[in-house]
Amino acid sequence: MPKDEKTPQEPFLFQVNLGGMIDILSNHLYSSPEVFVRELLQNAVDAIAARRKTEQCGDCAVTLTLSQTPQGAPELTFADSGTGLTEAEIHRFLAVIGQSSKHDIESGRSSGDYIGRFGIGLLSCFLVSDCIRVQTCSVKAPEQSLEWCGHPDGTYTITPCEALPAPGTRVILSPKPGCEEYFTAERLAKLVRYYGLPLPDPILLRTADGSVTRLNPPFPTAETPFQQVMALGETLFDSKLLSYIPLDSPSGLFSGVAYILADETAPTVQHSHRIYLKSMLLTENGSRLLPKWAFFLRVFLNTDGLQPIASREDFYENEALLRARAELSQCITGYLHHIAQHDAALLQRIVRIHRLAVQSVAVEDDALYRAFFPYLTFETSLGNVTGSWLLQCGMPVCYTPYVDEFRQLSAISAARHMLLVNAGYTYVAELLNRIPLLDPEISVTQMKAARLDSMLDDPKLPDPASALRLLAETNELLSEYDCAASFKRFQPESLPVLYSVNEEALLLRDIHRSMEQADALFQGMLGAFASEYREEASAKLYLNTDNPLIRRLLTVTDTEKLRCCAEILYVQALLTGGHAMRRNEMELLNQDLLKLLNWSL
Repeated sequence: MPKDEKTPQEPFLFQVNLGGMIDILSNHLYSSPEVFVRELLQNAVDAIAARRKTEQCGDCAVTLTLSQTPQGAPELTFADSGTGLTEAEIHRFLAVIGQSSKHDIESGRSSGDYIGRFGIGLLSCFLVSDCIRVQTCSVKAPEQSLEWCGHPDGTYTITPCEALPAPGTRVILSPKPGCEEYFTAERLAKLVRYYGLPLPDPILLRTADGSVTRLNPPFPTAETPFQQVMALGETLFDSKLLSYIPLDSPSGLFSGVAYILADETAPTVQHSHRIYLKSMLLTENGSRLLPKWAFFLRVFLNTDGLQPIASREDFYENEALLRARAELSQCITGYLHHIAQHDAALLQRIVRIHRLAVQSVAVEDDALYRAFFPYLTFETSLGNVTGSWLLQCGMPVCYTPYVDEFRQLSAISAARHMLLVNAGYTYVAELLNRIPLLDPEISVTQMKAARLDSMLDDPKLPDPASALRLLAETNELLSEYDCAASFKRFQPESLPVLYSVNEEALLLRDIHRSMEQADALFQGMLGAFASEYREEASAKLYLNTDNPLIRRLLTVTDTEKLRCCAEILYVQALLTGGHAMRRNEMELLNQDLLKLLNWSL
């Protein structure tokens, strides 16, 4: 035979270590052993759906029966009245990992009518049990009942069993050590309601005393549809609710409601939703579907058109998910548009309770901005006011983007009856800068150092020589801190000094603070950055000549005492403005305080 001819090689099959597969399911695919309840529910409702495709099945149900083995161990029987399996189907679907009875064997396609898609759900039972017994009777061969018994080592048997009363399937499990908690009536009821509350078919729990409880009762009843939907939401989320937003996908991807919480919630709080795939809970995490600003909502939603990942605990990021996300955002903003026109009282309550969420929407949506802005409240130098007041007051709007700067300047602004808005909180500056959308005549500006200088009055100095001496001493000591002193008059008189700084000077202060903590290499690099900002940096310490302490300093002739007081006033101005202290400034404060104590003694 020529060397270049190759003999056909016999194909080999992959060998699957079932124990390793169970470890993967337990530690990497499924979030908790309790998902075995979800997987069995999915298999059961899919089997019932398949049976309905071929015959009438009006009394179909899923029944969980808790009993005891002869040895006294708890035993769970999970039964459905679905299609059941023939012996050939048992070999194909229960013994082949990755194969599912929901797949078309010839084409490899899966039917969109079923929840499960991956054919590994039954293996999740090994997370809680060392043996899986499946008793089944197929609608195709109702005269034959078979039992499949599988073990974690990969072995299984198929034997005839006692005839089932009707077509369907039973899965029989006993807990392995440490998993007994999943085999109690209370835990099973909780898990079934958690995973399958919206399922239309009855899910029944039969206990050893013979009692039978329906675990997915019909949705709460009430006098009106609104009250019924609200009662459902309070049951699901155990929270007080304000109202709800209908979620109806224009493309049919989803349906449900988004509940508006009656209490304020922080954006960082873990949000719990109920998002179902074909009426079976898929995830409580709405981050893939909901806008980031929707943290004031709790969503109860069912989808048929999105694709789950392998663990069936979230969705694939694909075009359908992107479309669903956009449609959800449209549903929510559309509802807010509607109540802005037809229910101003409800809108006002939402704005008051969920201020941050509303602001985050308003900065992105012009129509919602127009609707929300009049109801928003703002902290100003003239007190807390509404957006409506800002639009009607006839005053230019000036704001500062720093909370501490606002606290420092608000008293000065109020004394001059000037409107200064605190924009040191999230979204406030963006909201103010969009005011021209509502009224182009209103001026909106940010407080700058040059503007502050123009707000202050020129001083009246009874002794110019003493004033020049104090100014010279103050400027000499401030030169080390990239700051210059200046005399001004401003209200209130009780404020002796005022520190003003522009953006470049703020950056310069931050660079110097970083240099104090960096090694020699980075100090050189930071020093180069500092030189770029030093020329444009402007920091001023205004001395209020109307203040009694400053007037007394004008008469002080002791140079050491003069410098000590000036240094303390500089540090006080920094602290009042909320500026982070540099190391040498902290040392300055400590030294001068000790001097004052020594002089007082």
